Amino acid sequence: MKNILITCFFLFIFNPIIIPQSLSSTSYHPLSNAFGITVEVGGSIPKTDYKIDELDIISRLLLEYYFPSRSIHAFGLRLIGGGGFLSGKVFSNEIVYPPAPNNFRTGLLFLGGGFVYAIRLGTGVPYASATMAYTTFDPGDGSGNQLPNNQFSIYSKNTITYSGEAGVRFPFSDIWSLNIGVNINFSNTDYLDDIKTGNNNDAFIGFFTGVSLYLGKNLDKDNDGVDDDIDLCPDTPEGTEVDEFGCSVIETALEVVTYDSSKDNFISNGIFTDGTSFCFQADIFKDINEAENLQKKIISIGYNSDIFKMQIGSSDWYSVRVGYFTSYEEAQVHRENFFRQNRSKLK
Repeated sequence: MKNILITCFFLFIFNPIIIPQSLSSTSYHPLSNAFGITVEVGGSIPKTDYKIDELDIISRLLLEYYFPSRSIHAFGLRLIGGGGFLSGKVFSNEIVYPPAPNNFRTGLLFLGGGFVYAIRLGTGVPYASATMAYTTFDPGDGSGNQLPNNQFSIYSKNTITYSGEAGVRFPFSDIWSLNIGVNINFSNTDYLDDIKTGNNNDAFIGFFTGVSLYLGKNLDKDNDGVDDDIDLCPDTPEGTEVDEFGCSVIETALEVVTYDSSKDNFISNGIFTDGTSFCFQADIFKDINEAENLQKKIISIGYNSDIFKMQIGSSDWYSVRVGYFTSYEEAQVHRENFFRQNRSKLK
């Protein structure tokens, strides 16, 4: 029976992993770079030498970290701690000494860690994990009394438990998810029920539900390849080419227009207008040669550029401009992108 349970469980765990990879995409996995804190409660069903497996309670706290991922797959590390009870009744017909009571209730505590894998499928995130935990247990009769072999210290009450788990997480916001899961736990002892009989060690099944809080997740709501925390243009249309700041790469072949320098007027943020067209200042120099050198660099990367002679105080200055644009807002966007995309080229 235990072998059948093991086979079915691992088929359930590894089934999501063999789903065709055509579902992959370039958007972030829902758990990419996330640090997760999870609280869960549930039930336990023992698989021991007692005939009737009774449902009891179990709870746990999980700390997880998922590595950054831009596919449907994400891998992470898991720390786990918790405790609960295992209960059963009606011992087998095998004769043992001291005689076994008709029921048991074992308290247990566990602390361990392992690995977790999660796959993005629609609105859910199925996951599978494998962990190993140091476990202490204390078999009793449910009324606070230790069972006979426990009372006489026949065995060590510490063991290692190996767990395989599968479940689904349902994110209901960027930082919260509702979870359900089930695991099978195999111990290195046959004394979880205080009795050692047969050739198999004791095991138990756990099933859980709870909530997770995620911190530090990679978020990229417009799927442009730039994290939201550094994306200066968070609503870029899908498929638009963007720079490292998430803003559209500006088309540099700007239309040449006639700009009336006699009406040149400064607005703000380095932007000027003649009342109809707009341009922005790339830099200003006292030396015309320096201004001309910068103008050549700007033209070489595809922008329109003009030099305006300005008198500041009693000195002549040469303002190197980029343009032209149809509105102040357009000039402002172009100015920001111009310096982000070309600062290193203009040195």
